Amino acid sequence: MMCSGCMQEVPIVSNERGNQTTNMTLDEQREWVGEQFDAAIEASGVSEGWYDIYDQNVVWADDRPEDRDRTLNSLFPRDCGSGGRLIVALLNTSSEDPIAASENVRAFWESEGWAVSNIRSYESDPYFRADGEDGAQLAFMATAEHMSLEVVTACSVHATVTNWQYRDEEGNEFPEELGQILANGGL
Repeated sequence: MMCSGCMQEVPIVSNERGNQTTNMTLDEQREWVGEQFDAAIEASGVSEGWYDIYDQNVVWADDRPEDRDRTLNSLFPRDCGSGGRLIVALLNTSSEDPIAASENVRAFWESEGWAVSNIRSYESDPYFRADGEDGAQLAFMATAEHMSLEVVTACSVHATVTNWQYRDEEGNEFPEELGQILANGGL
C-alpha cells in the first residue's frame, strides 16, 4: 500500500498495436510490392511513364519484364526493429493530370480498406498515405508536374528478411566482398 504513491500509472491493456510483424519471405515481400505497384498504377489511370526513382531508364511496364525484375530484385530489407522491410518508390513525370490520378488512387485505397490519411493536405499538391493493419504503408504524392508512388512492406521477421548489415558474418567466405556490396547500397 505504501508503494502506490510512488508508482507511475501504466495501462495494463493498450489499444496500440505495438511492433507489428509478419513472417513473409523476401521473395513474398518483393512479389507483394509488385502487386501493389500494379494495382495503384491501374487505379491511377496512368499506365505509362512510371520509372525507378534512381534510374529513369528502368521503367515499370508490362512490356519491360527485365526492368520490373531489376527493380524488385534490387530490393533489400531495411531495419524495422526486430525484422526487415522493403521500401521502394516509382516516379512519373509524363502524366497530363497527376492530381486527378492521385484522387483515383486515394479512392481505390479507401475502397480496399486501407486507412488513408494526409501527409500534406494542400489541394494543389496532394500527398497522402495508406496504412494497413499489418504495418504496411503506401504513399502517393502529386504536383502539377509529376507524381510518385511509394510502397513499404510490413516488417517481417523471416530469416530471409533480416537486416543483413547486422548479421553475424561468421562462416562467410567472402566478408570483404559483402562489406563492399553493403557500403555501395546493395547489389
